[in-house]
Amino acid sequence: MQKQTRSVVPRLVVRRTLIVGAIGIASTPPVAAHHGWSSFDTSRAYYVTGTLTRVRWGYPHSGATLMLERAELPAGWQLRALPPGASERDGRATMASARPYTGRHKELDLVLAGPDWMERWGLRRPLRAGEKLEAVGFLSDGGDGDDLRPVIFWLADGQAVWQQLTAFPKPPEPAPRR
Repeated sequence: MQKQTRSVVPRLVVRRTLIVGAIGIASTPPVAAHHGWSSFDTSRAYYVTGTLTRVRWGYPHSGATLMLERAELPAGWQLRALPPGASERDGRATMASARPYTGRHKELDLVLAGPDWMERWGLRRPLRAGEKLEAVGFLSDGGDGDDLRPVIFWLADGQAVWQQLTAFPKPPEPAPRR
């Protein structure tokens, strides 16, 4: 009678693979995600305009630095058409919440969607340093930060680009009007 032996090699390989995988997952540092709006004060929207001084076009998010020009809300602000793909409710609420930025920063860093989303929303090319643009969005750090996450931005030729994928943690409050 011949004794049957089971191979221990497959079990050892499986165990080692599971252990190495678990160690890899446990030792991976957490990644800060920008996908939501939680680090931005979505109760007050700000209107900004200026010139892009730096642009980083890529994944997971693009970004740009905007040298600010002091400006009031443009004439006909409430009547501006929303860009293609915009949420009527969130777009109109953001527009109604907008007030001119009068904060202490001379530049703001714009947190933008990745190139694929920009293209879906109609922007078929990267932004470039030296371009002028307008934006309406929300500031980081309770409204005192130097990061602005636009909901909509407008290029100098008037093209508008939508920037919202997820819901706001707080709905925008209407801005006081003079």
